[in-house]
Amino acid sequence: MGNKDKTQKLFMACSDIFVELINGLIYHGKEILEEKSVIPGPTESIYQGSEAELSSQFQDCSMYDVHNGQIHALYTLENQSSIDSLMPLRCAGYERAAYRRQYKSGSEQGIYPVISVVLNWSDQPWKAATSVRELLDYSVPADAEDYLDKNRIHVFDMRFLEKSTRELFEGDVRVVLDYLSDRESMIRRRQKLRNPVEVMKMLHALSGDTRYLEGITFMQENEGEKSVCDLLDYMVNQGIQQGLQEGVRVLITTYKEFGVTYEAAVAGVKQKYDLDDAEVQRNMKLYW
Repeated sequence: MGNKDKTQKLFMACSDIFVELINGLIYHGKEILEEKSVIPGPTESIYQGSEAELSSQFQDCSMYDVHNGQIHALYTLENQSSIDSLMPLRCAGYERAAYRRQYKSGSEQGIYPVISVVLNWSDQPWKAATSVRELLDYSVPADAEDYLDKNRIHVFDMRFLEKSTRELFEGDVRVVLDYLSDRESMIRRRQKLRNPVEVMKMLHALSGDTRYLEGITFMQENEGEKSVCDLLDYMVNQGIQQGLQEGVRVLITTYKEFGVTYEAAVAGVKQKYDLDDAEVQRNMKLYW
C-alpha cells in the first residue's frame, strides 16, 4: 500500500471527517449522520481465492451508524487516486461480504443497509464504468434484463465538485476541497483545524509539497487554534529568516501554491520587504 493511500485512509478515519463527507455528499449537507453515533466498521473480508485458498480483501474505511445499541447502517468510503475500470466489481464484492455477515448472524439485530461511496481524488473525472452491467462483454437477451443485478457505484470527483457542493462543508474537509479548487477561499476563511496532522498529511499527499509535512509541528502547537492561513504566515516567516533573496522566493512561491492572485502577491512582497516596483516585478518573473 502506497503512502498516499495510507494518508487518505488516515484522513477519513477521523470520525468528524467521515461524518462530514457522508452528510455533504450523500445527504446534501443535512446532518443525518452524527459523529456521536458512528463506530469503526470492518475493513477486511475473506473470500474464496484460487486453488481453494482463502484470500482477504481490504476496504479503505467503514463506519457503523449505531443508535441504542442497534446498527442502522454501514457506510463505506473508498479512495481512488487513479481510475479503476473494474471498480464496480470490487465494490460489489465488499457489499456482498457485508450482507453475508448479516446473513450469518441472523436477524436479531435487524437487517441494515450497506451504503458505499467512491472518492475519486485523481486529476481526471471518472469516465469508467459505474455499474456491473456496463462491464458485460456480451449482449443480454431482452427478456433477461429484469433479472440482472443493478449493482452500481457512486463516484464523486473530489477535484471537480461544484462550488455549491463544496460550500456544504464547514469542517476540515472544506479545507482540502478549497485547496483543490479555490485556494483563496481556504486562506480567506481562516478556518481552524480539528485534525491538523491528518489535514497537513492529506495536503502533502495531494500536492507533493513537503512544506505541509514541515508545518505539522507548528500546527500541533495549540492544536485546534491555528488555521491554514497561520501556516502560510509561518512559511513566509521561515523564508524571511533565511535571508532577503531566499525570503522573497519562499514568499512568492508560497503565495502561488496557496492560490493568491498575482496582484495580491505583488502587494504582499512589496509590503513585506519594502521593495520598489521594478525589484518586485523582477522577482515575480523569477519565482512566479
